[in-house]
Amino acid sequence: MNEYPQQYYVYSPAQYQAMQWQGTVGTLMGVVMLIAMGAWALSLVKKAFKGEEVKFPL
Repeated sequence: MNEYPQQYYVYSPAQYQAMQWQGTVGTLMGVVMLIAMGAWALSLVKKAFKGEEVKFPL
C-alpha cells in the first residue's frame, strides 16, 4: 500500500478554518509575549542606567 488513507489529506472548510484560527491565536500570543519580554528588558536597562541594583532571574 503506497498511499495514505483518504482521511489524511481531505479536509473540510470547517477544519481549515479551525487550523487558521489556531495559527492566528498562536501568532498573537507570540507577539504579546515578545512585547512583554521587551518591556521587561527595557525596564531592567532603565534601572541599570539609573544606578539601581538589577537582579536577573537566573
